[in-house]
Amino acid sequence: MTSPLPPMVKSDPDVRRAWWSLAAFIPSFVAASVAGEGLLAALGHSGDETVPPGVALAAGLPAILVFALPALLVGFLGRRAIRGGHPEGRTPVLVAVSLAGVFLALNLVQLIAGLVS
Repeated sequence: MTSPLPPMVKSDPDVRRAWWSLAAFIPSFVAASVAGEGLLAALGHSGDETVPPGVALAAGLPAILVFALPALLVGFLGRRAIRGGHPEGRTPVLVAVSLAGVFLALNLVQLIAGLVS
């Protein structure tokens, strides 16, 4: 004799939308790369030469903001799911904030390494 399956718990659409919104990081990475390189070119620097820290910050900060935009959408949908009684909406928010934080940390490490050398 087999045991009956437990009833399926219907997940919140906002939780699913928050998870799917993480896919927006792929085009935002491309857009951030284009924005950063475009700003470097507009400021008169090519990718082959060493860039002064001020110019790197002027080009890097907007690129970081472009990359982090999907985190706002994920945060909005995750918070809406949490308010709707679905605490699992917190997980995609943590993933989005972690992705944006790692991108920021990598850019800061690259900037500091350029200052040290």
